Amino acid sequence: MIKIKGLSKKYHDNVVLDDVSLDIKEGDVIGIIGPSGTGKSTLLRCIDQLELPEKGSIDLGDKEIDLSKKNKKEINALRQHTGMVFQKFNLFEKKTALENVMEGLVVVKKLPKEDAKKIALQELSKVGMTSWANHYPKHLSGGQQQRVAIARALAMKPQLLLLDEPTSALDPELVGEVLDVIKDIAGKGYTMLLVSHEMSFVKNVSNRVIFLDKGHIVEDGTPAEVFEHPKNQRTKDFFAKMNLMNQPDYII
Repeated sequence: MIKIKGLSKKYHDNVVLDDVSLDIKEGDVIGIIGPSGTGKSTLLRCIDQLELPEKGSIDLGDKEIDLSKKNKKEINALRQHTGMVFQKFNLFEKKTALENVMEGLVVVKKLPKEDAKKIALQELSKVGMTSWANHYPKHLSGGQQQRVAIARALAMKPQLLLLDEPTSALDPELVGEVLDVIKDIAGKGYTMLLVSHEMSFVKNVSNRVIFLDKGHIVEDGTPAEVFEHPKNQRTKDFFAKMNLMNQPDYII
């Protein structure tokens, strides 16, 4: 069980997250949805300490980490157990796909380069990128770059995989290949928090969905409960505007 406790974040006077708490069971795939600007991406970034909240902590494994304090030792300890996939890939432009996947294994986990290379090749294979292992990001499509980014995150063997709108920066014709990869890894028991505007995909791939609005979790349930029978009026209004209630599932 992973516990996010009392997470609060604001920018100047704008409260983005307001005392958010979340219990995450092993193997949960939790879709995080809601209107833009309600703290979805900020939640993931605070969990991984890419941004510091005003307060909040995470229980991960046998350790509680205060997310509001920038402690290099604790940040490194946290990132031994988390993996992050960003909207815009965040690959190192001067490193090959293989070197990008190896980076965290060598720098964070302190593995010998040969061991890191072996693991990196295995993870690239899982996302269908073995043939592009020695290519630089500028020679890869957006979908290919995002698959490398997913391999990089998986290589760390994370207890918690954080995916921040992984298809939002892709051309429409490339979205499907990345969703296919995410669906595949979701079926392998990874614990995941997935922020996405691909609503039908979230409904199909998640076992739990939370709806964030104005920094609060206003809906939390199974995909069927949240998408088909929402209880909160804000959730109902959101889906009504998007014409999403009772739409068919995402199909690959």
